[in-house]
Amino acid sequence: MAYRTIHKKSKNKKPARKQADGLGLLAVWVFSLAFCMWLTWVLWIGGQNGAAGKAVHDSLLNGFGQAAMLLPLFLMYWLARTIKSKKMSVFTSLAGFLFAMGGLCSVMHFLGSLFEKSSVSGGAFGKTVFTSIASIAGGAGALIAALAFIFIGLHILFAIPWLATLRKTKELLTEDFNSWMQARAEFKEKVEQAKEEEKQNQPRRAAEEENHENVQEEKPKLPPKISRPVAEMVKMPPRENKPLPHISDGEHKEKKPAGEFILPPLDLLKEPASTNIIGPTDEEIAAATKRLEDTLKSFDIAASVTGVAPGPVVTRYEIKPEPGVKISSIVSISNDIALAMKARGIRVEAPIPGKDAIGFEIPNDKPVMVTMREILQDASFVNSKYKTAVALGRYADGLPATSVLEKMPHLLIAGATNSGKSICVHSIIISLLYRAKPDEIKFLLVDPKRVELTLYEGIPHLYDPKTDCEDVSVVKDANGAVKSLQALVKVMEKRMKIFELAKVKNIEGYNAWAEKNKEEKAFYIVVIIDEMADLMLQTKAAIEDSVQRLTQMGRALGIHLILCTQRPSTNVITGVIKANLPSRIALQVTSKIDSRVVLDANGADALLGKGDMLYLGISDPKPNRIQGCYISEEEITKVADFLRAQGGPDYPVQVQPEQNAPGGRPGEGLGTSPEELLSALNLIKTRRRVSQDLLKANFGSSARATNILSVLEMKGFITKPEGSNRWEIHFDAIDAQIEELQKMQSGQTQYDTVYK
Repeated sequence: MAYRTIHKKSKNKKPARKQADGLGLLAVWVFSLAFCMWLTWVLWIGGQNGAAGKAVHDSLLNGFGQAAMLLPLFLMYWLARTIKSKKMSVFTSLAGFLFAMGGLCSVMHFLGSLFEKSSVSGGAFGKTVFTSIASIAGGAGALIAALAFIFIGLHILFAIPWLATLRKTKELLTEDFNSWMQARAEFKEKVEQAKEEEKQNQPRRAAEEENHENVQEEKPKLPPKISRPVAEMVKMPPRENKPLPHISDGEHKEKKPAGEFILPPLDLLKEPASTNIIGPTDEEIAAATKRLEDTLKSFDIAASVTGVAPGPVVTRYEIKPEPGVKISSIVSISNDIALAMKARGIRVEAPIPGKDAIGFEIPNDKPVMVTMREILQDASFVNSKYKTAVALGRYADGLPATSVLEKMPHLLIAGATNSGKSICVHSIIISLLYRAKPDEIKFLLVDPKRVELTLYEGIPHLYDPKTDCEDVSVVKDANGAVKSLQALVKVMEKRMKIFELAKVKNIEGYNAWAEKNKEEKAFYIVVIIDEMADLMLQTKAAIEDSVQRLTQMGRALGIHLILCTQRPSTNVITGVIKANLPSRIALQVTSKIDSRVVLDANGADALLGKGDMLYLGISDPKPNRIQGCYISEEEITKVADFLRAQGGPDYPVQVQPEQNAPGGRPGEGLGTSPEELLSALNLIKTRRRVSQDLLKANFGSSARATNILSVLEMKGFITKPEGSNRWEIHFDAIDAQIEELQKMQSGQTQYDTVYK
């Protein structure tokens, strides 16, 4: 019984021992694989290796050179082979590795010594093997021996069946040769058949040639004409730019006389790029022309490219259809052409005004930025006789795009966010600042966003008719904009009377008359509203009424409006405003509906953004594509600082405040006392509305209500825009007047001072 028990225990221990051996082998394989991965990281990738990794990396590279990179591959191959065969063939694998590494290191040492400036090295192992063999068999013998070592090592490691490999290679070459001979025989047979068919068709072709003897031979196709713009840069005459003293914010600025004012120099703006080529090169144009013509031919459209006009952002290809080809058939495949040309979007101009061709505007692969300086120093801008010339950018054909406010005479700018609308407004303002002095042009700037036009605070050209020159600033709120525009309407009416007395019909005629009669000249007034949507949301009736009057009557009087909006909807650009703004600039918009609201046509939705615009002038039959010029905030600040250093705004008061009635007390001539006025203002403030019935119910008389209503309107507390039957209440003025009246009643101020 004891013997049986011992025998049973020994049988139970054998499976446990096998399991332990399997776990040990698995551990060896796992650690070997981990070691291979770590060695690969140390030799191939590097980085945070640690002390051991750095020591291993340096030792292997010094010993084997660049051939040490193959060591992890060898170890992984040996590990995979060991796992597959479950045999630890260490000595055989080590022998193959030493032969292969010895030969490879020797070859790399030979190459490193041959090319001394290279970084190829075989390490100490390669140097030892090569020099040892070279001392016996020479350098050539050592190289041949090294190649033999590589061959032997590969054979030992991979057990390559060389005879079977050569046999298989021979079979493949033989098969390829037989296929080639068979294809050659088939080709000869097809050529012979084609020759026989050619002989049979010769009589028929001869008859066709006889029937077409009078047909003229086609002329060889000429390559398209590439019209690259030639920049006519005008060297600006040197200005006496005396150094201006630095003036801090709190220091008083002395205003310079108009004759001593210095226009800003071009050195304040960045120079354009030094490249002389605008648009793609001739080789790129030739390749694009071929693709375009092949695409048209694939749709059976007989047309050819006759001209190319490279621009800074887009290139216009002029396609001339053959007689009988409809324009609609070419326009309808614009999307297919965009696909063939790999373009983001294509705008079709069918036809080009003044030409018998259709224009395809295709974006360039490498757009060129148009700078402000290159347009300001172009001959078309410098030689303009108008003070209100503005720089817009470059047309699609690369020519400079400029215009004149007198010819616009009012402008609407619309575009989505980040489309370049604000940069377009800045370029117009800066171009006017480079053309005219403060006594020649003034700016009424309205910026509800408070971030764009505030850069021009304090420049001498700033103007606001509702306040004097000491308190003028950029208008930032809707109520202030309404008051400024209403005051500008009064300035316009006053100018109309002055021009009537001088018997002139426009501002140029009046300035000539004023110079002859030694009177003060009239200056241009440019009204720029940066965001029209915000004003229309708050004070639509008053803004629309003032804009309508100014646009209808202000052109001849030197008043020009530039309205901007990023929401071109019919609620903002109403029919009244749109009818009085004949010139329009549309930047990239989000939909075709917005494009039709601005331009009455599609196209703005296909623009590329970043200053890409369509300009529709008052006399243009179709919009012209322009790449707007770019000016940075740094350049704007430099120009504004240069102007501010010469003084602040300065202009005469053109709208006098309403005079009081006889007796010095407001409303006294109308039978209204200060107590009644205070009671009426408190009533309006409390009820938040005003009407004759409300005043009649409070004061008990229709006549007194009418008188009080007239006094309130005369003093500017309430206004009624034209075309509207509702009173607009100015609560800020009412609050100020109530406070002053209460102080007067308590004896804190003089009566005449309060009611002046």
